[in-house]
Amino acid sequence: MNWNIKKEIINLREKEKGFKLTKKGGDISILLIYPNKYSVSLNNLGYTGIYEIFNRCKGVICERAYIPEDWKKRKDFRLYSIESFKSPSEFDVLAFSVSFELDFLNIIYILKNENIPLFSYERDDAYPLIVGGGIALSANPESLADVFDILFIGEGEELVREFSDFLILKKEKGLTKREFFELLKDIEGIYIPSVDQKLPIKRRVYLNFENDPMVSPIISENAVFSNMALCELVRGCRYQCRFCLAGYFYRPYRSSSMEIINKKLRNFYDFTPRIGIIVPAVDPSLNFKDFVNNSDNEELVFSFSSLRLEDINQDLLDLIKRSGQKTVTIAPEAGTDRLRRVLNKGFTNEDILNFVDKLKGYGVQTLKLYFMLGLPTESGEDIEGIYSLIKEIRSLNPKLEITASFSTFIPKPHTPFQWESMKDKDYIVEKQKFLLKKLREIKKVKIEMEDYFWSFWQGVFSRGDRNLNTLWREVYENKEISVKILNKILRNNKDLLLGYLEEKGKSDKLSWDVIDTGVRKDYLWRERERAYEGKLTMACSKNCKVCGVCL
Repeated sequence: MNWNIKKEIINLREKEKGFKLTKKGGDISILLIYPNKYSVSLNNLGYTGIYEIFNRCKGVICERAYIPEDWKKRKDFRLYSIESFKSPSEFDVLAFSVSFELDFLNIIYILKNENIPLFSYERDDAYPLIVGGGIALSANPESLADVFDILFIGEGEELVREFSDFLILKKEKGLTKREFFELLKDIEGIYIPSVDQKLPIKRRVYLNFENDPMVSPIISENAVFSNMALCELVRGCRYQCRFCLAGYFYRPYRSSSMEIINKKLRNFYDFTPRIGIIVPAVDPSLNFKDFVNNSDNEELVFSFSSLRLEDINQDLLDLIKRSGQKTVTIAPEAGTDRLRRVLNKGFTNEDILNFVDKLKGYGVQTLKLYFMLGLPTESGEDIEGIYSLIKEIRSLNPKLEITASFSTFIPKPHTPFQWESMKDKDYIVEKQKFLLKKLREIKKVKIEMEDYFWSFWQGVFSRGDRNLNTLWREVYENKEISVKILNKILRNNKDLLLGYLEEKGKSDKLSWDVIDTGVRKDYLWRERERAYEGKLTMACSKNCKVCGVCL
C-alpha cells in the first residue's frame, strides 16, 4: 500500500468524532463502500447509520471505504478500508450504499480495479458477496440487477440486522452462495435477481422510526457539512410533489419527537454546537424552541437543508436568525404559479416574494433557488417566469445574493410523472442559453446549470433495465470512465438508451415494476391526470388509505 494513501486515510480518521470501531475482529467482515467522495459519504445518514448498525450486530465487523478525491489522477486506483487499510478482496461482503445513479459508473470501475468479475453469475464462492442498497438501487434495481448478488429494497435498519444473522448462519453451516440465496429469498425487502422469487419485491419500511430516528454517528471537519451533527427529524414527506421520488418512496410519512432527537444528539454536544436538520420539509409541529431550552447547550445552532414556504413560521425565522444561518434554500422549481400547480406545489410567486421580504431582518445574506427545466406542460411563458421572479426578488431585496440552480427534469420511477418523457438536449440547452443571457442582466445572481450530458445518463440509469449489461461490460473493459467513452457507448446503443427516456403508456410494463412501494399504480396515474388538470392534492395525513401505503 502506498504510504501517501495510508497517511491520507489516517489523517481523515483522526479528524472523526463520535462512533469509534473498537471491535478487533468478527466472524463476518463487511466492507461498506460509498461509491463517491469521503466528504459526501460522511453526510449520508443512510451510509453512516448502517455502518453503526452493522457494528452493533454480534459477530460482525464492518469497515468503510470511499473513492479518493483525486482518484482520476491516480494510475493505480485501489480501495482500502478506513479502519484497517485492507483491500476489498479480504472481506466476506462488499456492501455498496448508493444514493446517486451516476455512481453506478463508479461501482463498475471499483469492481474492475479490484479484479472482481462484473456479473454475479461470473463470480464463484471465492469472491466476496456483492450487496447493494440505497435509494438509487431500491427505486429501480434492474439497471444493475445482474451485477449484484443481493439487493436491499427500502429502509435498512431491520434488514441489516436480519442479514447479519443469516451471514453468521451461512458461515456456521458452510453454505454455498446459492444455498445462502435460497435462505434469504423470502425475507421482505431482499431482492436476489439470479433466483426465482415472488415478484414484485415489497419495499421494507422501518416502522419504529418515530422512536429511533437516524442521527449521524460520525462528524468531521472534512465532511461537506463540516463538524455538523446531522439528524433525520422526519422520514418521507407529507407533501406530494409529483416529480419527487423521496416523497412517494418513503411513505408513510413519519415524524420523531424533539425529545428523542435531543437524547440521540447529546453525545455530540461536547464536540459541536452545529445541528443539521435533514428534512424534505420541516414539520411545523416540531418545537425547536423547546428543543434548545431542554438541550443543556444554549449555544446550539441549527442549519436546515431546505425550507418549504408553507412550513415557515415566526419561530423558524427566529431560529434561523439565532443560529446565524446566512444561506436559506427554497425550491420554487418553476417560474409560474400554473406550472407549480402541475407539480403539486401550492405556493405562489407572491408567497415567495413575501418570504423574501421577511428575510430582510433575519441576517440572511444568500438565497438559493432550485429550478427544473423540461417539466411536463412547460412553455416559454414558464421559462420567462423564472427570469421575472428572480428580477422581482432582486428589486425587493437589492443586497441579497441570489444563487439560481437549474437541473433537468428526470421522470423518476414510482412517481406520477414516471410515464413522462425526458426532454432532449436541444430543448434543454436552448432554455439554458436563454436563462443565462437574461439572468446575467440582473446583478449579484450566481447561476448553476447542470450539464445535460450527465442529466441524460442519470435518466438512463434511473429508468434502465438489464439490457444495460452491454454498457456495463464496455465500461468495465475500459481503463477509465470518460466523456469520450460514454459518447462512444451512446453512439453504439442510441436506440436502446433513448428508448428509456421516451413517454410510456398506462399499460406499458416498466422495469421498476419489480418493486412494490405500497403506492398503487392507479393512484399514481390519477395524480398524473390531476397534474394535467392543474389540480392540487392535499398533503398526506395519517391512515388516509388513499394511495395504498397505509392500508
